[in-house]
Amino acid sequence: MGRLPRVLLSPVSRVSVSRMISVTGDRAAWIALVAVIYARTGGSGAWISAALVVQFGVFVLVAPWSGAIGDRLDRRRVMIASDLATALVFVGIAFAQSPILLVVLAGLASVAAAPFGPASSAFLVMLVPEEERARATAARASGAAAGVILGGLIGGGVVAAFGGTAAFLLNSASFVVSALLVVSIRGGYRAAPSDDATHAGIWAGVRLIGREPALRLVLAANGAALVGYGMINVAEFPLFALLGTGASGFGIATAGFGIGQLLGARFGRRADGARGEKRALLLGWLVGGITLFACGVIPSNLAVILLFTISGVGSSLAGVATTLVLQRHAPDAVRARVFAASGSVNVGAIVVAMIVGGALIGPVGPIALCLVCGAVTLFALLPSWLLPPRGGLPWKPEPEPVPAPRERRWLLATY
Repeated sequence: MGRLPRVLLSPVSRVSVSRMISVTGDRAAWIALVAVIYARTGGSGAWISAALVVQFGVFVLVAPWSGAIGDRLDRRRVMIASDLATALVFVGIAFAQSPILLVVLAGLASVAAAPFGPASSAFLVMLVPEEERARATAARASGAAAGVILGGLIGGGVVAAFGGTAAFLLNSASFVVSALLVVSIRGGYRAAPSDDATHAGIWAGVRLIGREPALRLVLAANGAALVGYGMINVAEFPLFALLGTGASGFGIATAGFGIGQLLGARFGRRADGARGEKRALLLGWLVGGITLFACGVIPSNLAVILLFTISGVGSSLAGVATTLVLQRHAPDAVRARVFAASGSVNVGAIVVAMIVGGALIGPVGPIALCLVCGAVTLFALLPSWLLPPRGGLPWKPEPEPVPAPRERRWLLATY
């Protein structure tokens, strides 16, 4: 049977492929949602901003409960239920007609999808020993990046050829396939009960972040960077409409961003240890800020697509580093709530960015908004620089013995 069937038996491979498939559909649906709302509202950037603010704002509101679900229930089952619920919502989105209904259902999709991220981030730690976490995290990031590439290529083409409905149904199907892959992973993955009083309640992740300097700093860095990256979400489609390529250019740039993320994940596999994580975070946001700023300096289709690709490298590298810092400092009993709190901060930053970007896109236009995006992203460098270690390590991570996997050659792994 060769090597590939053995690779596919790896739980990390299945998680990675699951992310690739669901992100492929999600990115296609993202392009469809933006394009459909843009067309049905006469080219309104404000409506695009409203849809994204609702989608992300709802995610922030439900984050404490979505994290608690991942810590109290079997994480594998939480992932499956979330995928299937999200698939059902996107069937509804496929047949919605009014912009208002599309915005409401986009918010409902965020509710359904919210438990998946914290549960899957905590689930990954349970699959591999500590020395394999950087490679496993990079492997999952590679799967997500591959999905961005495919979703960008497929999304622009599907929307142009068949319309938004087909893209939304494609996304629904992708979540079902993702759930089936997670179903194939055997075993129980519930966090062990904790007697520590600080681990009780839905706000335990927030309290831990408040006590842990490294967690506070990495969230501050990401919050600043994602305000910049969030505003570029408002500028992307109008920018390519201004440059004359519209949905097709937007789709190609999205795929380019995914290619960059795939490369960034490969670099991220080398972020072993606290010092490697810090270097990756600094380099990632430096690259991201410079490239977003340059989109406003060189506003041509080819240049912007290339710069989006490089910005994807920075975003993915910083994302892998962030995940590793959170894994290092969060005990298993509260890990999903820490990831949920982190996700809430990140998405909250994007919501702020959507509001500001929606207000600025009309008066200043997409080109000037790119300059603002890059400048804001560079503010992430200060908390990244302050992140330990600066000299010795002021903490001692809690060791977690995890059985080594039987097969280390993961599909989409970054060896």
